Amino acid sequence: MAKAPPSPDESWSSTGLARREAISAWSDWAASTIAPIEVEVFDPKAFAARWISHGIGQLRLLHLYAPAQRVTHVGADRLAMRAAPSIQLVYSRAGTMQTRMGGRRFDVEPGQFVLLDNTRYYQMEMATEHECIDLMMPQAWLERHLPDPAGLLARPYHAHSGWAAPLGALIETILDTGLDEAPLPRPLIAEQFGSLLALATAAHEAEASAGGHRSQLATRILRRIETSYADADLSPDKVADEEGISKRYLQSLLAARGTSFVAELNATRLEHASAMLTDPRLAAVPISELAYRTGFLDPGYFTRLFRKRFGITPSQWRGGLAPQS
Repeated sequence: MAKAPPSPDESWSSTGLARREAISAWSDWAASTIAPIEVEVFDPKAFAARWISHGIGQLRLLHLYAPAQRVTHVGADRLAMRAAPSIQLVYSRAGTMQTRMGGRRFDVEPGQFVLLDNTRYYQMEMATEHECIDLMMPQAWLERHLPDPAGLLARPYHAHSGWAAPLGALIETILDTGLDEAPLPRPLIAEQFGSLLALATAAHEAEASAGGHRSQLATRILRRIETSYADADLSPDKVADEEGISKRYLQSLLAARGTSFVAELNATRLEHASAMLTDPRLAAVPISELAYRTGFLDPGYFTRLFRKRFGITPSQWRGGLAPQS
């Protein structure tokens, strides 16, 4: 007898489970379902969480009720990719998400969404219980609707105003009404997501394309920093030479975005180093070795930059003094 296909909808709740079992199940699910996510729950004694998962064509919509926690996406450098690259639309319904990605810090407030790349490092902290949506979209699928998703990453969008309002309304309708009685087949609803996301981001996309070649070059340079930060020889001269431009022109491209090559490179290296320092799998690795692994040849210089960036030394960070919010 043929086995029935898996249901496109699933759910889980910590209700009725022992606390340790519930936290373990929550962390394991995040690591295997959302992406290579590492979870740190701030108050294990008050842990309560649940999720609902909807299959929508090629997309997966996760509706999460989560505790105060920190989630770290380790990025492709520490990941044997289990699936094709995807982009996540993270929408906050309740609770602020303090986010770090590529050396940048920004908040995703209730009613806002952000696009994140599952091949890149990022970290989100939620100081309170929160409700959010994680819409997982295969990159190849998304590129049919957004020609350059990379240019739209790490930028919070308001989901209930302007041309983004129809997208916000679709998300809220699914949450409030469900999909069982949807007027369209789920693959067609997925296409609606693509079209409405293109509409929501079109204004920024037009702004980015107005810079033409300059905008594309700047995006490539930032992407190169994010993927090659561990290369101790990475430099403005090296990347400028690879792009066939002068170092001065490269610096002007990044200055137009309010940053510089050295600032982006150091920030990215420090973000990865901070994650490695709290990784129990790397607890026996000397701090100097972690500095080398993130591209710093001088451990003393690494320590000075780390202290300036985070306010404490790498050893104090490893010892559990990292701020919780």
